Amino acid sequence: MIDLEFLTLGQVIEKGAESAPAKTAVVCEKDRKTYKEMNDLVDALAAGLAGLGILKGDRIAIYMHNSIELMTAFYALEKLGVIVAWVNPLYRQTEAEFILKNSEARGVFIFREWEGYDYLEAISGIRDSLLNLEFIFMAGEGGGEKVFEFEQLVEQGKKQTYTPPSIDTKNDLAMLIYTSGTTGRPKGAMITHYQAVRAGMEYSYGINARSDDIFIGFLPVSHSYGCGAILIQPLLLHSTVVLMDKFDPLSAFRIIEEEKITIQLGAPAHYIIELNQPFRKDYDLTSLRAGMIAGQPAPEGLIMKIEEEMGVYITSFWGASEVGPGLGIRCPYPAPLHVREKYIGKPIEGTEARIVDTATGERVPDGEIGELTLRGWHVLKGYWRNPEETKKQIVDGWLFMGDLVSREKNGYFKIYGRNKDLINRGGYKIYPYELESLIIDHPKVEQICIVATPNPVLGENICACVIPMEGHTLTLGEIRDFLEGKIAQNKFPNELCIMKDFPMLSGGVKIKKFGKGGLAEMAKNDRNREGHRK
Repeated sequence: MIDLEFLTLGQVIEKGAESAPAKTAVVCEKDRKTYKEMNDLVDALAAGLAGLGILKGDRIAIYMHNSIELMTAFYALEKLGVIVAWVNPLYRQTEAEFILKNSEARGVFIFREWEGYDYLEAISGIRDSLLNLEFIFMAGEGGGEKVFEFEQLVEQGKKQTYTPPSIDTKNDLAMLIYTSGTTGRPKGAMITHYQAVRAGMEYSYGINARSDDIFIGFLPVSHSYGCGAILIQPLLLHSTVVLMDKFDPLSAFRIIEEEKITIQLGAPAHYIIELNQPFRKDYDLTSLRAGMIAGQPAPEGLIMKIEEEMGVYITSFWGASEVGPGLGIRCPYPAPLHVREKYIGKPIEGTEARIVDTATGERVPDGEIGELTLRGWHVLKGYWRNPEETKKQIVDGWLFMGDLVSREKNGYFKIYGRNKDLINRGGYKIYPYELESLIIDHPKVEQICIVATPNPVLGENICACVIPMEGHTLTLGEIRDFLEGKIAQNKFPNELCIMKDFPMLSGGVKIKKFGKGGLAEMAKNDRNREGHRK
């Protein structure tokens, strides 16, 4: 049994190297690293960073896709007691700039290019505005002046030594996981070493994950779910993880067959796409034994369909960046199918959950729907440099999540949705204000309001409701082109409704988004709404 109380994240990789040095720890495309090789690589990078003056408590951003380089950077920084500021690799210049400024990052790890986006150019373009940014660490060649190449830093570190600092696992921060709040501005959830390590282990209890399991890792590890389940859990268990830089069903099938994958962690959209893939039967997927599903509520019948058609034990759970990089409620293993189909589970060990009235804050009886609140070791220490939002979301030690949940008499929790107007598209959370504040600058747009409409695979579409400038016509393609390079493409509207007026609440000031006659209903029923088919 692993003692998690005093285990730092940096020691996770060390324990693996001690216990299973020759075992494969991580696979990424053709590159395979054993636990000893990974730990040696991590130590070399840590020494190279220490030689540059990187210190405990510094913030360093990781702005990379899933890769061995990302994993090496993460564990090297954690060995040094550095606080990792996560930046989603799908983010573009404006989004990355906010996180780098807010975290006051001294450095950032990037690849030169991925998926046609030049990260070096993006960071170089905002470098002058980032007063704290001293270092750009880049994987690959051709960085130029003031850019430290990843490989050279590792080689330099092999000739150096460093002394790991003392780390208080329950108080020293390991990472900032950025999430959107009620203002639409990202907030950095402060997570300690103990929270991150124990959260990684908590995932395993939902699927009985063991050291002989082989994980497939297509979830972005910059996200809370991917970080805990893919970046930490497999190495904590001394398992093997096969990384993918992005999800593709045929590539996933090939990897499952070739690497004999036993565990797959994903969102409902991933499983729906796999089930609908006509070539699935061409691959031997029989090694796959279990998986978890989260990011959005699983559609009714999906878990049963996955088990029937793929023979995989699937369980859902509830998690958030605020209890990251982990989960707050899950079904214990093994649980009957009818339980996993209906409920998200029970609070994890050492934590509490209660359901309160959204208006009064008073606890509601079992069976009634209210807002989910949590208390325990897994709750974030607060939002980085944002005491106002911290006080708003953590009241008397209870974390208020804005999710509508009920606690049934059998002790299991059932989720119904959210009481905020965040859009959940395939597990990615999109805040309307962020889009609206950009689209309103389009020369043909007079008024803009973003709402969700149903999507059978991804859960929700992002629908832009627009009142055009008089005398102008507007297409969805024009809006998407206008947003190019400003925000991540997964946030682009994929539907457009052209309107003459917006419905208003009494008083005529606020737009009526929800309810009968609300904008969301109008958009859903608009037969003329334009959709993006790609």
